[in-house]
Amino acid sequence: MAGTPELQETREMELTVSAGSELIIDVGAGSLSVEGDSQTGTVRVIAEIWQVSANDDYTLALERHGENGARLEAHTGSGFGSGNDRIDLVVHAPESLRVRIDDGSGSMAVRSLTGDLDIRDGSGSIRVESIGGNVTIEDGSGSLRTDNIAGNLSIDDGSGSIGIQGTGGDVHIDDGSGSITVQRTAGTVTVSDGSGSIEVDGAEDFRLLEDGSGSVSVTGLRRGDGGDG
Repeated sequence: MAGTPELQETREMELTVSAGSELIIDVGAGSLSVEGDSQTGTVRVIAEIWQVSANDDYTLALERHGENGARLEAHTGSGFGSGNDRIDLVVHAPESLRVRIDDGSGSMAVRSLTGDLDIRDGSGSIRVESIGGNVTIEDGSGSLRTDNIAGNLSIDDGSGSIGIQGTGGDVHIDDGSGSITVQRTAGTVTVSDGSGSIEVDGAEDFRLLEDGSGSVSVTGLRRGDGGDG
């Protein structure tokens, strides 16, 4: 039976990047927090390494990506007894970076970026706030919340509730199961849903491409009458 992991080590890493370049984050088990900062030109990472038994069987690196971007990689080992190991990460980065995240499991929070954001997540809750570009999320399971997205928002979700507030562009959702709530959208909301309730309040238009089961409530449309499209 696997034991309980303990904090074995805390590491800090920094790398200078150019405004508008790309940050790639490739991580496995553990929580992830990414926050943009208008006053910095560096990517700064604080990593907490939690292990059942102290070992060096893990990957943790912050390296140059392309000419002026950065790549962060953090993965635990696969040895005996390491199943509960994790690496918790806090990342501070220039707000203008385009960010791509490939995450295995664990909670995630991303906020205060002006560029585009692309997330692929296996499991765990996701919170995204104050993004100035377009946001694309592909999520396996876990709750998902977004707030104050300036561009378009696209979500492909397996299971778990979805809550969206304040989107400046269009919203497109392809969802397997779980409730969906969308509020204050400047553009059109398009939904393909397997099961679970759908609630849309305040949008330019609403299109329901597919609905398996669950109630549908649409209010505050500025154009069109919703329904199948």
